[in-house]
Amino acid sequence: MLLTAFGPFGGRSVNASSLALAAVRAKRRGLPTRTLPVDLVEAPRRLRAAVQRLQPKAIIMLGEAGNADAIRIESRAWNELDFTIPDIAGRQPRGRCIDPSGPDFLETTVDIPALLDRIHAAGIAATASTDPGRYLCNRLYHAALSRFSLPSIFIHLPLESRLPTELAAAAIDIVISTLE
Repeated sequence: MLLTAFGPFGGRSVNASSLALAAVRAKRRGLPTRTLPVDLVEAPRRLRAAVQRLQPKAIIMLGEAGNADAIRIESRAWNELDFTIPDIAGRQPRGRCIDPSGPDFLETTVDIPALLDRIHAAGIAATASTDPGRYLCNRLYHAALSRFSLPSIFIHLPLESRLPTELAAAAIDIVISTLE
């Protein structure tokens, strides 16, 4: 299993996904994790290197959704980049295709209804989503789904002020247990 999160971006000093990753890592010592920069070029490169080095059986990627009130489990990655703000390197592609020869979107093979059932049973608000945006979260998810023959899932977390890190970590732990 490989668990990834993103570092801060957009002028913020912390990312809800990296807070949750740290909480999960404290509970599951030895779990391979990576905190990736919000960088269009570097994040997919580092994901690829981690997968090659670690050979995980599944990938769980975390991101932050500032407008979310519940955890969003993403079912697909779109073949488009449309950054409303620049990444940390100043890149801001608008309306650009990721893979000109690829389909409009790629879908995960992970059983999202099963994940949602288990998360809801723990009393945590979560929903399925078909729109991971067109920013770095989508780019990383597209990279995972297009390059690796592994179960891969992207989870958007609300800001820590809307969902305490402990609850986010509990939900992620459920996803890990389900995919193990």
